[in-house]
Amino acid sequence: MGVLCCVSDFLKTIGDSFDNVNYMYCSLAFVSAEFLFDTYLIWRQRRIVKETESPTEDVKKLMDNDTYSKARWYSLEKINFGIIHDFYSYFETLAVSLLFITPFFWEFAGKSIEYLGYSHELIQSNVFLWQSSIIMAVIHLPWSLYRTFVIEERHGFNKMTLGFYFKDTLKKIVLSNVISSLIMTPLIYLIQWGGDYFFIYAWALVFTFTMAVFFIYMDFIAPMFDTYTPVPESPLKTAIEELASSINFPLTKLYIVDGSKRSNHSNAFFYGFFKNKRIVLFDTLLDETCNPLLGLDENGNKKQFPSGEEEEESEEKKKKKGCTQEEVVAVLGHELGHWYLGHVYKPLLINQAVILGMFYLFGVLVKNEQMLADFGFPHGSQPTLMSLTIIFQYMFGPINKVFSILSTQLTRRFEFQADAFAVGLGKGPLLQSSLVKMVADNLSFPLADNVYSAFTYSHPPLLERLAFIRDEIKKQA
Repeated sequence: MGVLCCVSDFLKTIGDSFDNVNYMYCSLAFVSAEFLFDTYLIWRQRRIVKETESPTEDVKKLMDNDTYSKARWYSLEKINFGIIHDFYSYFETLAVSLLFITPFFWEFAGKSIEYLGYSHELIQSNVFLWQSSIIMAVIHLPWSLYRTFVIEERHGFNKMTLGFYFKDTLKKIVLSNVISSLIMTPLIYLIQWGGDYFFIYAWALVFTFTMAVFFIYMDFIAPMFDTYTPVPESPLKTAIEELASSINFPLTKLYIVDGSKRSNHSNAFFYGFFKNKRIVLFDTLLDETCNPLLGLDENGNKKQFPSGEEEEESEEKKKKKGCTQEEVVAVLGHELGHWYLGHVYKPLLINQAVILGMFYLFGVLVKNEQMLADFGFPHGSQPTLMSLTIIFQYMFGPINKVFSILSTQLTRRFEFQADAFAVGLGKGPLLQSSLVKMVADNLSFPLADNVYSAFTYSHPPLLERLAFIRDEIKKQA
């Protein structure tokens, strides 16, 4: 612990040298710099999308002109919307900080519980969490509605009705607030009770809570929003089980989730710890030739298909979407490569080390009473939740940004490694064709600015991945 004391003294010395600095202004300066940098990056990508009106020779080999045009306009619309939303979010942050909105709502939460005859920081903290969450949800509701029912609807992805959307949103708000209260209440208590080594107790709590949520999420939380149907005996199930067995992946359950009730976007993932692994396939990932649930109603009975005398389908519906059985297995070969290569646990260990370090730094910074005062709180007022909010959201901004960039680079590296693993399983060509189909089905724009993608794409752009897989096939031939 002597080393920690030395580090603490060193950081305190640095902090003392900034006694005359306004911490809020310094934080907002970084927020502004980050906003300008992110805007620069997105404008670079916007230029690529806007100026590349026709597909390049490489892209022509992957998608037709009609699909390319749709992907281009979809991407351009999302970028334009994102730029406007980012401007709003930036000025919202400035307004909340400069007008001292956070101290106002903290005081309002205190008066609210006093009116009910209570006076305790833990109760006030929970009231603040709930009221701020609800207010922010209402403020950002128009943005979410426009994104879902205008942009996503216009490009054929949204499948939700307004009633379904609001029901879904309400459940998310309630659930997120319940989870926030469950973790923040004991966390605040441990910070106040733990003394000089509270950061160890706080980290242990967060780690334990995170693991607990991982364990229960798919069994108790996810089914509140989607239906997870066990894959019946079928060629698809047999093929996936054979893949899992070939690499000793401890597959215990295989599900198909009805993602199509929300969106036409596709995905697949696995989850679970130790010898209890499960795979989830979005129904939008599977084409009509391999989806074992097609033709079944909600009770598992055969549906009556429309006769050929029905009115003809539109050209859009005639286009086949999704991947074949062999391509789905290739996608899972990539996903299980993440498990085989330890990509699940490496980021987890890194994240936990960063969280532990942040809690330690928090313990040093929280002793500076001037910090909260600069953000509009009365001198001498040190509510723990507000200290957590200000320090983690504002003061750790540079740390969060650097960590985000490094995480992006690490994830990109993992993606290439997982692609190489799938190639080693003999799935290279099928993985290539599945990637091309998923990009087309999701209307993902196939071209990316190098600088923009390096800082923001956790997955390498399509052309880079295809070239890498092609090279790996040659190496392993």
